[in-house]
Amino acid sequence: MRRTAVRIVLVLVWCAIAPLRAAPMALYTVENYDVSLRPDLAKRLLYGEAKIRLVSQSSNDISSLQMDAGGLRIISVLEGTSSQYFERDHNMLFVVLKNPLRGDASRTITVRYEAGPAPGLKFFPDQIYTSVTSDWMPCNCDPRERATLHLTIAGPPDSTAAASGQLTATRSSEGQNITEWQLDSPTDPSWFGFALGSFAENISDTEGVKLRVLAGKQIASGKKIMDSTAAAIGYLAERAGKHYPGQMYTQVFVHASGQRDEGDAVRPMASGLTLLPESYAQGLGSKPDDLRLLVNELAHQWYGVAINTNDGSDSWLSEGISAFLADAFMGQQFGKERYEGEIAHSRQIYNQIRAEGRDRALSDSGGTASQHAGGDIPEHKGAWFLYLVNQLIGDNAFWNGLRRYTSNQWGQVATSQDLQMALDGVDTGNRNINRKGDAPMRKGNAKTAAKPLDNLFDLWVYGLPNTDSRSKSR
Repeated sequence: MRRTAVRIVLVLVWCAIAPLRAAPMALYTVENYDVSLRPDLAKRLLYGEAKIRLVSQSSNDISSLQMDAGGLRIISVLEGTSSQYFERDHNMLFVVLKNPLRGDASRTITVRYEAGPAPGLKFFPDQIYTSVTSDWMPCNCDPRERATLHLTIAGPPDSTAAASGQLTATRSSEGQNITEWQLDSPTDPSWFGFALGSFAENISDTEGVKLRVLAGKQIASGKKIMDSTAAAIGYLAERAGKHYPGQMYTQVFVHASGQRDEGDAVRPMASGLTLLPESYAQGLGSKPDDLRLLVNELAHQWYGVAINTNDGSDSWLSEGISAFLADAFMGQQFGKERYEGEIAHSRQIYNQIRAEGRDRALSDSGGTASQHAGGDIPEHKGAWFLYLVNQLIGDNAFWNGLRRYTSNQWGQVATSQDLQMALDGVDTGNRNINRKGDAPMRKGNAKTAAKPLDNLFDLWVYGLPNTDSRSKSR
């Protein structure tokens, strides 16, 4: 009899979970994550507790929740002191609420967990850093989600931390160095992150921005990094028409154990945090003009964090614009030949993509979550495309259009159509677009002649048939 009752309970629990698998996160949204972390570098473990405040977006009762949880080992899920049933399935966490979430009500659940080494969570004897949010905290990593973050990190007494958000408190307790970070601007959780380790710290100020460089004590290029970053902040602010979006910018130069890890160690994050490999900082000593990576990642604070996209389908608006701005900065610092060389590099990579049959439209409706939407096509095809736009409409019109786009979309999400309309607004001969949804169409009848900018966006961005040879790659 007892076994039968247990089976009935399990069936009822499964019935509560199953509908959520079909229609997960649109039923509710997370307003805030309050996360406490305690890393144990010797054991290569991260102990975490996440208080997750969520709000219903449905008129129906919600009995089940679904969250991304990477490889986290979930210890418990609580509401108050009441345990909630949960289940893990691949990278997802499913929770059944004892008391359904109703109407517009707000509820908070607490998830206690442990995390070990993972693709997005790197451990070393003297440091730890992140690159994929769900590998260090449970979250809704749907790119359309926006939430605030309060993060508390308890590290060794000799450690230094950096994280998404503003540093709001520091204290020592029970032999630990504790820092608290607050991100008040609702942000796509895929931009959350932190780093902690035995770093030497350099600080300076430029144009009202506090610059912070954390690196190993053996790296002696801190002043060069500071000076180059200050120059890049001024350049990007002028080109974007918007001041750097924050009060502090922190670059953390971290370990990488192999060629693949070098890429994992390159990561822009919310609220002025960027991870870069320490080998890059070391290389600046012998190649002081190798600044493209530094500027590219900095530019994501404008195009990626301050202006985000609804999903990964338009990730080129972050990757491509940031790359093109880095190329333009290299030209401003080292001359036109250097600029042309950087652009030619992107063109070469894109031509190789085409030769391998991997080409696709820049605005790809099959895009995934933003942490998986990078790669050579958004960055290098995007940079080469923007170069062609610049050549087509002229330098002044291009930069005025980018400033218009930046001003219009600041603090909001953006689409490819938003960029095209901003560029079109300064190119007065180019006003025939009226794009909506996934099937952009020109305003007017089929006999209306397409303008060159229309043709270029059609072919490169939307992947529409086009017969105008002016918009094809030279």
